[in-house]
Amino acid sequence: MSTRLVDPRSHAALTPGPWWRRVEWSSTLWILFLLVPFSIVVLADGLSASRRACGLVGVTSFAAVYAWAISTSPPWHSVPPDASLSEQLAPLLPGLVPMALTTALSLPGLGWATGYYLPFLYAFILFTTPARTGLPVVVAANACALWAALMLTPTAEAMWTILGSACATPTIIFARIGDERSRRRLAAEEELNVVRQRERIGRDVHDILGHSLTVLTLKAQVARRLVGRDPEAAVRELDEIISLARSSLADVRATVTRLRTPDLASQVEASRTALRAAEVTVSLEGDPQAVPSGQRDTLAWALRETTTNVVRHAGAGHVRITLAPGLLRVADDGVGLGGAVPGNGLSGLRQRVEAVEGSLSVTSPDPGTGRGTLVEVRLP
Repeated sequence: MSTRLVDPRSHAALTPGPWWRRVEWSSTLWILFLLVPFSIVVLADGLSASRRACGLVGVTSFAAVYAWAISTSPPWHSVPPDASLSEQLAPLLPGLVPMALTTALSLPGLGWATGYYLPFLYAFILFTTPARTGLPVVVAANACALWAALMLTPTAEAMWTILGSACATPTIIFARIGDERSRRRLAAEEELNVVRQRERIGRDVHDILGHSLTVLTLKAQVARRLVGRDPEAAVRELDEIISLARSSLADVRATVTRLRTPDLASQVEASRTALRAAEVTVSLEGDPQAVPSGQRDTLAWALRETTTNVVRHAGAGHVRITLAPGLLRVADDGVGLGGAVPGNGLSGLRQRVEAVEGSLSVTSPDPGTGRGTLVEVRLP
């Protein structure tokens, strides 16, 4: 059995809402710098109409392709630590190939000014591959670009165009390293917060049990002394013991419920482990850290329940899990419901989801594959 972790930024596939919410704007806005090569083509003297058209269409197409590729390609932090080199580079091809084609289309109109594309190509590679792969590739490519600028460019203007674009590479590298450090710091802070929360709940349980058991012990001793000489008083003490025990049990259950509330990232790993043990292949799309904190508890409960159902009832060989802000989608290729009514687990999950104004849908067979079951949870 193999587990493949894929985490596309594909807001088109994952993020509900209007199209503008599906674009990775922080990276896409850099295409405004492509106005420079666009203006070069517009203002160039002596270009034929066909070459000028190739240049304009090429620059526009490159900008569109880059925006699409950076918004839909798997980010670097989604690549499994044990992924081979081919597994790391394969997700780049759907973005790099059209970018290479649009670069070739731009050449008749831009010539050496296509060097303005280099920072975009480097950023795409660095932010979609682990540093151990992306950095050597970009450094080697940039070295080749510098060599070409110094040895092959026919004019000083062309040389400085390539050199200027190549010199932007350190900035992109520092941004990539900063992104990785930031994610590691946030992950460490979240893990520390989880530890603190568990310690606090542990103290709550200790305080509740310590106080309650002490009082129960004292009252039991009093009741024992009163059994012989004042049975009615002993009964009153026993009634108070029962009432206190019930109250303490309710407090403990409430505290333990908070303790048992699953963390979404932890539940993702727990689900992968459970499905692996059941010999089920998993495809995971989406990053738990991208889900707003207020939605994580509900989606974690939903993922726990759907994982349990798949392991116990589905008879599936493959499960596809999709995570995004406000969305959990779990699709399996198992036997499906076969007309059976969803059990208490899904009914309880529906109540939990609707309590936060969300919706739960269970579709069998899955419309996308024609078999199995599709469970979808959407939160506002």
